Amino acid sequence: MSTLGYLGLATVATGCVAWTMTAVAKRYDAHFSAPANDVSGSDGGAAAARLPHGVSMTSIALRQGLPEIPVRMRALPLDSRGYPIPYFVARIDGKPDFRVADTEKFATCIYYKRCWICGTQLGQYKAFVIGPTSAVSRTSGEPPCHVECAKFAAQVCPFIVNPRASRRDSGMPVNKQAPAGTMFEHNPGVALVWVTRDSMAVSVRNGVIFRMGEPEQTFWYREGRLANRDEVRAALETGLPALYDLAHDEGEAAVLELDTAVARATRYFPPYSTGAAIAMPN
Repeated sequence: MSTLGYLGLATVATGCVAWTMTAVAKRYDAHFSAPANDVSGSDGGAAAARLPHGVSMTSIALRQGLPEIPVRMRALPLDSRGYPIPYFVARIDGKPDFRVADTEKFATCIYYKRCWICGTQLGQYKAFVIGPTSAVSRTSGEPPCHVECAKFAAQVCPFIVNPRASRRDSGMPVNKQAPAGTMFEHNPGVALVWVTRDSMAVSVRNGVIFRMGEPEQTFWYREGRLANRDEVRAALETGLPALYDLAHDEGEAAVLELDTAVARATRYFPPYSTGAAIAMPN
């Protein structure tokens, strides 16, 4: 056989191997839970960690005690306290105001599927930072994030980490369209990172909320650390009276529906040892 013949066979063999590996990867991805989709990308990776005004993040005093910053967040500027300034934060008179979410960026995150925290393109997995009762309603008042960006926020955000902080003092924006009893109205002391492949933006009377699909992973945090089952249960119980008041106003059918939703939410509680709860197929 000629040299060209051998090269042709080698090319065909390489193509077959590549096709087989791609097919196997797709089958694996379809049957196993979500990975942490925070790998470096062409938009916002470590090599692009330059701030808008040409200042490197490494030249600014990063707040001590923070966990490792996800790769995509390393391009974000820092505030005077040493915290990364999330993508959604609006600027008032040229200064970031953590209490105000930029409406244009809100729309950008929805229509262009960008991360609410780092501002780069989302993958197939979406992570929501929510309160315990949002695990019951399966709704969020804020757009989804990358998994690692969401986990970082759940461990670092002053409003989430410090249950005694008011939302105004902590610098967190208030979404008036968020469901009653969720983290967006009060701090239950526990935050949940809900990882799913499916979500949908839904128009409501005064804005938009997000319906979350079935979770593939859930990460529960309290005061910057992983929460245990008893802490999650106690936090959920603080928000249930408000939900049941609304359900009773709507009638017996609404109460029964809420009972079912609460029971379904408890399936995703962490085990008694702290860690991530991985949703297993039925």
